[in-house]
Amino acid sequence: MDAGKRNEIEAKLRKMLELDSKSKSSSENRNQKQAVCNVIRRRKGEQDKRIFVLD
Repeated sequence: MDAGKRNEIEAKLRKMLELDSKSKSSSENRNQKQAVCNVIRRRKGEQDKRIFVLD
């Protein structure tokens, strides 16, 4: 394998690893902000009650 082809493959690999690390960090941030449970309780004759449970 010549040096030019090897450098091209290494550059592609670096880009892929960088995109993967960015996507992992953004998904971790999203998971922390979301509520674990977001439920609306409905019973006959009563108003709807929203229940939020945070982790």
